[in-house]
Amino acid sequence: MTARGLAHLHARLDALGSALGDDVHAAAEQMAAYHEELQAYIEEAGHEAPVEALRGLLQLQNGLLLRMHERKQAIAEALRLARRAEAASRAYARDAL
Repeated sequence: MTARGLAHLHARLDALGSALGDDVHAAAEQMAAYHEELQAYIEEAGHEAPVEALRGLLQLQNGLLLRMHERKQAIAEALRLARRAEAASRAYARDAL
């Protein structure tokens, strides 16, 4: 299962990257499922697990986690700006009366 398992894990990370562009919440759920599959792979492969291939997966995973964090921050900033604009609009409307 080693080669097939690694190919499957790489495919899962690629799918995660695509999902991140659409829905951060769905990507987070997929990341949790990926983590479980990765753990199962490592437990099954044991000491036979190719360390360099796992390092490559870790690099990809860390890159995705960074993108997820950046996306989350951008969404949070957009929400803050929208709330600020709404509060300013209410204040203006209240003062205009």
